[in-house]
Amino acid sequence: MTAKNPSPDMLKDIRIFQGLSPDDLSKLAKIMTYEKRPTASQLVREAQKASEVFFIINGRVRIEMARLQEGSPELLTTLGSGDTVGELALARNGRRTASALTQTDSELCVCDANELNSVFDKHPEIGLRVFRNLTNVIADRLGDMNFMVRNTSK
Repeated sequence: MTAKNPSPDMLKDIRIFQGLSPDDLSKLAKIMTYEKRPTASQLVREAQKASEVFFIINGRVRIEMARLQEGSPELLTTLGSGDTVGELALARNGRRTASALTQTDSELCVCDANELNSVFDKHPEIGLRVFRNLTNVIADRLGDMNFMVRNTSK
């Protein structure tokens, strides 16, 4: 299957792209590929070094982390349409903090974080909007994790 760029319209409902103009979305779509992944596809592997960022157009993705004692994965959350997987790669080059697998057949837009950051360097207004939105996403996820830890602590 030949990789193709997504249409800018596919990106309009992605949470971290909220508030961007159609022209801004067009700039981002040019550096992405559109992919269909079947159920149980591994997108991200915990502790792996990688820089891909996945934008969920349609489908569900399971985020899990291995337990230290048993090593079996524990569900952290499930993400869906409009969510982003691997977004920490935009802020730093490092190892993945969790694994991500598709729970359903999924449609994704995929981009290398370095290429995305290059667009932000050329168009700082796009980068500012995306990083503001990303801050909100991370804050919401941190709040959810705090709630989960509080309710599972003994």
